[in-house]
Amino acid sequence: MAGVKIDFDAKAIRARVQKGIDKSVAPLMEQVLKDSNYYCRQDQGTLIASSQTASRPADGVLIWNTPYARRVYYVGVPSKDVNKNAELMWFHKAQSVHGNEWAALAQKTIKKEV
Repeated sequence: MAGVKIDFDAKAIRARVQKGIDKSVAPLMEQVLKDSNYYCRQDQGTLIASSQTASRPADGVLIWNTPYARRVYYVGVPSKDVNKNAELMWFHKAQSVHGNEWAALAQKTIKKEV
């Protein structure tokens, strides 16, 4: 009876998967930022603009960089005069609405490499 021998290079497989993960970070984070800013509080646009300049999508880092960003993320009643979609905890709101889409985007990007 002939046996079956299977050889695989686990190190090479890990490297390909990691390459896919690395390539998925920037596009995923750009989409997360876009979706989060859809729900971000807006008056004059400074808060959203700060996220576009301070964030580092390729590193997986999103930052809303104003002196008041932390406070308005958690506290108050967002005005809907400029952005009718404004919410407290705008990232969390975006995650609850788009989380499955984000996972699918990451999976699609990773699959291209693997």
